[in-house]
Amino acid sequence: MKGKLRLGDHCTKIGSGATPRGGKSSYLPHGPFSLIRSQNVLNDRFSKEGLAYINEEQARRLDSVEVCRGDVLLNITGDSVARVCQVADDALPARVNQHVAIIRPDSATIDPRYLRYFMVTPSFQDFLMSMASSGATRNALTKGMIEDFEIPYRPIEEQREIGTLLGALDDKIELNLRMSATLEEMARTLYRSWFVNFDPVHARAVGQSPAHMDATTAGLFPDSFDPVGLPKGWREGEVGDLITLQRGFDLPKKDRLDGPYPVMAAGGHHGTHNEFKVKGPGVTTGRSGVIGQVYLVTHDFWPLNTSLWIKEFKGCSPYFAYFFLGALDLSALNSGSAVPSLNRNNVHNLPADIPPANIISAFDGVVLPMFSRQHQLDSEVGVIVALRDALLPRLMSGQLRIREAEKQVEEVL
Repeated sequence: MKGKLRLGDHCTKIGSGATPRGGKSSYLPHGPFSLIRSQNVLNDRFSKEGLAYINEEQARRLDSVEVCRGDVLLNITGDSVARVCQVADDALPARVNQHVAIIRPDSATIDPRYLRYFMVTPSFQDFLMSMASSGATRNALTKGMIEDFEIPYRPIEEQREIGTLLGALDDKIELNLRMSATLEEMARTLYRSWFVNFDPVHARAVGQSPAHMDATTAGLFPDSFDPVGLPKGWREGEVGDLITLQRGFDLPKKDRLDGPYPVMAAGGHHGTHNEFKVKGPGVTTGRSGVIGQVYLVTHDFWPLNTSLWIKEFKGCSPYFAYFFLGALDLSALNSGSAVPSLNRNNVHNLPADIPPANIISAFDGVVLPMFSRQHQLDSEVGVIVALRDALLPRLMSGQLRIREAEKQVEEVL
């Protein structure tokens, strides 16, 4: 058998769902069923960020769009149209709303993982975008369009080999990302323990040794609080006593050249450039458009004019400042009417509890190895992503043989 495989002839399910009655107001913070929306479908992975939940009755009404293990998910409307991934096992049981289509291939002829990888190749993504923009109104992919999609025929064993090979790279990427997130959460927990909850001070105040802390470090903390409730040695001050924020720099898209340095916008990473403005590590947050999120940048970087960056660390490190600034309710300082805006002077004037410099230094000593390991993991991810993206179109087009690709994969895993 040669030629093309039409999805409508080789899938047991193609269809999208609906929004439960009541819309967003009916969603649960946690529940027995996930409701997968377009924001959960990314080309490189399934994202649980912002995953909604529904109850059993709502799920029953959407039984026709039950998501099964291995299902391919395709965004079919809006700005995120054409994004493709496979559902994560830990998101099941689940349903989809009207912006996401389920594609469930017949596993006897099309391997689901192979199909997902084929659909994220640059050439097929271009095809999906051209199809989606062919309508009279907004971008959309219809069920009929999806049924008519064709993929090149390959023996099912070969499809599975390609899916397994590329999946091994994605599994390693996911593992590194989870480890990186765990390290950061450990550092954040330590920050809260020392500088928000004052756990070591409370322990010493009742004659106990602070948990998981050597005697030298424990001796840096006082054993009592002052009349205003701060540990002795802490002082009341302002954010401006610890850091100085500065507006970022203009860099129009037409002037950007891909390079090794991250470009930081209000909403975080926004591509790369061949030059940098600020030596890393550094800390940025949004100034215009998106406010409230704080980012630690370990490399030299270029902060855009929609962001604020910490120009001066006064008696604190980038690592302390990252958690310190992130603990502030910056979104409450929004000074814009139509576009969210953050005035740096309003941040500088916020009250702040200022800890002794030697305790901040001790904190750095504990978390620096965590961030060094995180940096190593993130660098590995960059190498693996580059290899995956290079192998993907060549494997799918037949330009690269599976055995040759396996050798390259073995070198990075």
